[in-house]
Amino acid sequence: MKKVLIVTLSNIGDAVLTLPVFQSVRRAFPGAQIHAVAGENSKIVFEGDPRIQKLMVYNRRISWKEKLDFLFAVRRERYDLIIDLRHSLLGFFGGARRRNAYFFRPRVKHKGLGHLAALKSLKIPVSTEVSFLETPKGAFDPDESRPLVAAAPGSKSGIKKWPAEYFAKLLDRLALEKNCRLVLVGDSGDSGDCEKIKSLMSAAVSDLSGQTSFQELCHILKSSALVVTNDSAPLHIADSFKTPTLAMFGPTDPLKYGPRGENSVAMNRRVFCSPCERPQCGFQHECMRELGVDEVYAKACRLLSDEFRPRKLNILVVRLDRIGDLVLSLPALEAIRNYFPEAFISVMTRPVTAGIVEGHAALDEVIPYHYEKKGRHRLFVGNIRFLREIIRRRFDICFVLHPSVRSHLIPFAAGIPVRIGFDSTLSFLLTKKVKDLRHLGLKHESEYALDVVRAFGIPALEKKACGVPFSVEHERKMQGFAGRKIIALHPGSSCASKKWPMERYTELVRIILRKTPFKVAVIGGEDEKAPGAVLEKENTERVADLTGRLDIKELAAFLSKCEALVSNDSGPVHIAAGAGTKTLVVFGRNKAGLNRERWKPLGENHRTLQKNTGCVVCLADDCTIDFECLKALGVEEVYGALMEMLGEKESLVKVR
Repeated sequence: MKKVLIVTLSNIGDAVLTLPVFQSVRRAFPGAQIHAVAGENSKIVFEGDPRIQKLMVYNRRISWKEKLDFLFAVRRERYDLIIDLRHSLLGFFGGARRRNAYFFRPRVKHKGLGHLAALKSLKIPVSTEVSFLETPKGAFDPDESRPLVAAAPGSKSGIKKWPAEYFAKLLDRLALEKNCRLVLVGDSGDSGDCEKIKSLMSAAVSDLSGQTSFQELCHILKSSALVVTNDSAPLHIADSFKTPTLAMFGPTDPLKYGPRGENSVAMNRRVFCSPCERPQCGFQHECMRELGVDEVYAKACRLLSDEFRPRKLNILVVRLDRIGDLVLSLPALEAIRNYFPEAFISVMTRPVTAGIVEGHAALDEVIPYHYEKKGRHRLFVGNIRFLREIIRRRFDICFVLHPSVRSHLIPFAAGIPVRIGFDSTLSFLLTKKVKDLRHLGLKHESEYALDVVRAFGIPALEKKACGVPFSVEHERKMQGFAGRKIIALHPGSSCASKKWPMERYTELVRIILRKTPFKVAVIGGEDEKAPGAVLEKENTERVADLTGRLDIKELAAFLSKCEALVSNDSGPVHIAAGAGTKTLVVFGRNKAGLNRERWKPLGENHRTLQKNTGCVVCLADDCTIDFECLKALGVEEVYGALMEMLGEKESLVKVR
């Protein structure tokens, strides 16, 4: 072959995906002249490249006469071979002796591989050893002492953009926690997105959007330790250099356009409508907004530390109950990760508890199941949509840590081959069952979760308190509470049989304020604001009402700054224990399976208080004697246990 024409695509990213074709043709015909046809946008990929002898720019908006003139100009070149990757009339009527096949083309999912498939009919060997792009060193010289993270937040389509505030939070964490140097890249059209991200960040970042040539952009992306991007041109440029790339996908399909490098990964949230591959969205861009910062940050850390491996198994862990239950399942999650270090592990949970596991080092993905009131997965149609999301992930193993109709039905209907759980509530849908003895309360809840894991043959681990992961940003928000000698109180609970009377908490606050220098903070959810307001009235200077003001991660960060937590049997107890804070827990009901032996906080230096009022049978929430077990526990007894736990002697405590 003496003269070859390659017809490429109009967008920069699409043109970059065609570069392996140029590379293969150059290897197959080293002495041939290579000409290229490119669009107005994509011409910068080929301009100034000495390996391409002629570049012709084609504008799709020209008149039919101009299009015919362009075709005749191509015919006058008398090409020996035309490889038309657009499969347009230009290749068909270009007058070449040979061209690539237009019909009966092999079906290939990824667009880059589809372009290479055009060479098969021509029997041209495929070559992708090194990138075809040239990268002369630009003015931006990376600091070798710190890893460089390049972020490309722009995209030609607005629905393909990960939110700017998410980019800002992610880059702040990479700078603060991983000591990364940050740079924002893109063309002039991306400057608005970059400016917004920069204004939302507290860490230093270099904004080079619209200030680099294409070759300088290539140099930056090639020199980076990590590239974070949407589905856009920088993704394909970085991937061609085999730079570790973390790409956020939503409406487009990562199987078609995602990175193919071994150290790169595409992240997406599989909602019912994605990938829709449509130019407009009718669902408020849920597929992009639900891809959380913690999840992306955990993946970025693995790529930066070179811990990313090709996945061998897809594992799903299901837990759809309350906050404390999921916290006590963290040891089981860590056991699964230790046994399957290279697996892709997802957790299916309720949206209200998702913050407990988002960003956890043992997990790759959190799948919130919005089946509750007003959730998008409620009713029959919503559940079918969610089932489709699970089926698409092709899980190999499922661990159901808490039995329920939904927890067993979804993995079964999704066709997960191995399903392990308790012998209770539609357990015939499981492939391996664990005898359900939880109602006896003979051991701790974390041990019952580990029993499900052990049933697969995973070695038992020593039970230990596991903390809810929170970022440096969360800790920085709570830094003002450090060293202030705070005792946290949580007077709320999900069940009446677990609530110590409110008047007892009020009296406890009065004693703490009168006899000790400690400050008091009241915590709880949105539905627990009333007790917080009551307790704050006791002393507005030394009592802070934080009910409804902290999310789960902020709560974990706050409790890590406290001296102790006094609480009913509830979720914050286990969050505090995981944060290393001493806890004093008031228990009422003594029914088997609901007792403190099963639900006490994990770890040392915790105390539990419970009164035996002589009930022959505990009726729990159906108590007929107005929860006498809770009323029998006096304020002085709780206060004394608290001081003993803190190592304080009342006679030595000075009143402030």
